[in-house]
Amino acid sequence: MAIPRHWRRPKVVALLSAGALVVGGLTAVTATSFAASTSTPYGNLSEALQKSLYFYDAEKSGASRTLDRQPLEWRGDSEPADAEIPLTTADGTTATGSGSGAGTNLPASFISQYQSVLDPDGDGTIDLSGGFHDAGDHVKFGLPQSYTASTIGWGVYEFQDEFVATGTYEHAMDELRWVSDYFLRSIFRDSSGEVVAFNYMVGNGTIDHTYWGPPELQDAAKYARPATFATATTPASDQAAGASAALTIMSLLTADSDPSYSTTCLDNAAALYDFAVQYRGLGNSDGFYNSSFDEDEMSWAAVWLYIATDTEGYLTDIVGQDESGNYTGYLQKIIHSTSDTWQNIWVHSWDTVWGGVFAKLAPASEGAVSAEENAKYWYYFKWNLEYWTGGEVEHDNASDTTFMASTDAGFQVINTWGSARYNAAAQLCAMVYRKYAPDDPKSSQLTDWALGQMNYIMGDNPLSRSYIVGFGESYAEHPHHRAAHGSTTNSMLVPAEHRHTLWGALVGGPDSDDQHNDVTTDFVSNEVAIDYNAGLVGALAGLYRYYGAGQASTAWTPPAEPEEDELYAMGKLEQENDQRTQVTLTINNYLTHPPHWETELSLRYYFDISELMEHGQDISAITAEVYYDESASSYGAPATLSDPIAADAASGIYYVEVSWPDIAIYGKREFQFGLISAQDSNWQSWWDGSNDFSHTGLTSTESARSDYVPAYRAGVLVAGNEPSGTTPDPSTSASPDTSASASPSASPSGSTGLKAQYTALTTSETSGDIRFELDLVNTGTTAVDLTDVTVRYWYTRDNTVGQTYSCDYAVLGCANVTGTFAEVSPARTGADAYLQLAFTSGSVGPNSRSGQIQSRFFHNDWTQYTQTGDYSFDASKTSPSDWTHVTVYHNGVLIWGAEP
Repeated sequence: MAIPRHWRRPKVVALLSAGALVVGGLTAVTATSFAASTSTPYGNLSEALQKSLYFYDAEKSGASRTLDRQPLEWRGDSEPADAEIPLTTADGTTATGSGSGAGTNLPASFISQYQSVLDPDGDGTIDLSGGFHDAGDHVKFGLPQSYTASTIGWGVYEFQDEFVATGTYEHAMDELRWVSDYFLRSIFRDSSGEVVAFNYMVGNGTIDHTYWGPPELQDAAKYARPATFATATTPASDQAAGASAALTIMSLLTADSDPSYSTTCLDNAAALYDFAVQYRGLGNSDGFYNSSFDEDEMSWAAVWLYIATDTEGYLTDIVGQDESGNYTGYLQKIIHSTSDTWQNIWVHSWDTVWGGVFAKLAPASEGAVSAEENAKYWYYFKWNLEYWTGGEVEHDNASDTTFMASTDAGFQVINTWGSARYNAAAQLCAMVYRKYAPDDPKSSQLTDWALGQMNYIMGDNPLSRSYIVGFGESYAEHPHHRAAHGSTTNSMLVPAEHRHTLWGALVGGPDSDDQHNDVTTDFVSNEVAIDYNAGLVGALAGLYRYYGAGQASTAWTPPAEPEEDELYAMGKLEQENDQRTQVTLTINNYLTHPPHWETELSLRYYFDISELMEHGQDISAITAEVYYDESASSYGAPATLSDPIAADAASGIYYVEVSWPDIAIYGKREFQFGLISAQDSNWQSWWDGSNDFSHTGLTSTESARSDYVPAYRAGVLVAGNEPSGTTPDPSTSASPDTSASASPSASPSGSTGLKAQYTALTTSETSGDIRFELDLVNTGTTAVDLTDVTVRYWYTRDNTVGQTYSCDYAVLGCANVTGTFAEVSPARTGADAYLQLAFTSGSVGPNSRSGQIQSRFFHNDWTQYTQTGDYSFDASKTSPSDWTHVTVYHNGVLIWGAEP
């Protein structure tokens, strides 16, 4: 049976009890024969560390450019609405019972009770700006955000000298300050200092994933960004504890350089931890980052508070015992009593931070607990690392052969979804072990193993491919990342190549066969995320300490991208004769340094009427008519077309101007019009468009860039050329004519403006299943609620065996897609049945897409379908194409396509 793919990377909590050999499908294996350990770096560790931090600049949410905190020229301010989130309930109710907008998850009664705490300036909004985008999307999810901040901070805490030596310390601290400030904005405390609310998520994954484009252009009015809070009645101790740990680490890092900020961080970290202790419960992630439990995050917060304050109570919270030796602290989640043992076959990660907990608990608790108890913590710490080596470093118990399997090339893959990020986190833990246990001969063996794994990530692998974008001679080039890809069409497929290099990003990595798919749409192999790089940063710093002495550390910054020339005009000749010229002009704004909307754009089409003047005619013989206006039909904001304006009347040189006043444009806008020439008094036609300046180079085969159609911003020439010797004379301008003598529409029928784009995923004549991809495109001017929409795929069933539908992947989430089968009676040409897709949630904004919906269905006995002749099947459509044989309905009314 087909196994559906899931949008967000899965979590696995793999905890191995003493004596157990199989847990969660992982089986004890003998050590691999591939020995990847080494003491020689494959690539420059300093360069990799420098680049790895620039990924976090690409992930910055908020006013990073305005605040001069953005070194990447292609990233600018984003999500300005996060600084003014309406203090309303989810349905728009304020404390006084009015209002609108996505707002927050806070009930009106809570808002009323804590109005002065939540909104001290009384403007009705909350500032939750800053922080990091989660991945290639733009939601600020809770656990990955706090895990990332604490893990980067942990790396800096352990290897500060190496960050200084490589010139990365200030950069790392800037990233940590950026996210720490976001956490501080998210904490709301009453007059007694107690936390009453903590924001841990901004945005909604299901909504956000319907957008594929630069974050600078994502409109909060179309893509709501609600804020999710932990309170006494909606607890999220996992989220609060994770942020507490991050702030405690930041307080340690800034204790000398900024004592005031350090105190603020520690004070809020302690208050946030107390809040988590008092109100236990798991937070919400809209199904994307569900937490398994909170005891690990609670321990992570407590161990760092213990390190920062030396307050024994924090340690007791973790390792407390009763008189019988039963654990009463957080450890009881995984270990019942002091007479039991435990083995960890997972790794320090966004959902399960036990690896980090024991890496800190072991050295920090020395002298505070019994030597016997402390030795257990060291055992848990070390055993996990030995397990990760695949047998290259043996367990102290020689009969223990429980190790992780290695790939044929010697790489450790614990999960194929983001394999490299888990591996890098294990490397960081190995570095920390060597730091605190330098006298253990195995400590250097563990870091030798880690270096071999890093070498693999850097390109020493069967594909000779670096999994760090922009590092090495050959590296992954198509990360699953909206900003770096730079689409203007809400499509992962356009453009084919990324517009920007996502410097330093660690992509998902190889599978268990050492294979990797460097494709933008492959979010398993090529996803990037803030938690991916978190372990990488610290691992590289640790590796530099132990193996970087012989390497040069040369300062590196992202090279400047080529000069932009992305504001320009295109033209195509639609038809022409001795009475008219009809053209389509396109204004293009693809400026990406950073991406931004442009307003007050216009184009001029220059033409020559000297042939009319020779026969006694003048400009009054020319009229201009509009045939298609993309801005009007798709965006609800019409362009204007002027009457002819004299540029050099004596020579017969005129122009018409197409303008988009007060219309924000990114991407393209097409405009088709005609210049029509009247006949002379003898009913003769003398029009000749071939001598027109702007006609130069235009063809009827395709739209192409034209420097003979000049483009303007606010009346100033920005691209193209004007006819030599001409100066526009506004005094001769006639009144604008926005009327259209013809109004062909590129939109599908129906007011909703939805159309279906189809891709055949199984193209063979016969197949055990039928697979296809759909993308619903809204060309209308209003958002479409997908719960009102159904889609039909028409086919011949071939037998009467039962059938099963499976959603393999959907940007809007497979949980929101349903499929049902219906018989067509009597049968029609190419169809005796159809699959109907429906949606339980989601919407498509104007000029937006639903994103890919990959579907399959099959006979329950896996008998073959014959696709040839099926009405909705077209083997030639291997990329998204408009397809009227897939029909779309709104409230049961056909709005796209034609039924068979």
